[in-house]
Amino acid sequence: MAKYVKKPVEIEAITFDELIKNEHGKPIELEYNGYIIKRWDDDHYIIPTLEGDMLLGKDDMLITGVDGEIYPCKKEIFEKTYEKA
Repeated sequence: MAKYVKKPVEIEAITFDELIKNEHGKPIELEYNGYIIKRWDDDHYIIPTLEGDMLLGKDDMLITGVDGEIYPCKKEIFEKTYEKA
């Protein structure tokens, strides 16, 4: 079996709090990078991804991928996978 190494790719990422910081309270719906993000409850938002809708929790990171797609990532996985450029 062959082994592979992930290519270094620069991404953008924000926290849950950064996503809603310019809003008044926790909005029911907001737009981010052309995507409509909807509130699930006080601690989660529904993120439309290429694999379907996913939940972004208040301790998660929201990543914008190389093709502009967005998806949530658990903070502990994010910290193991990425470092600041």
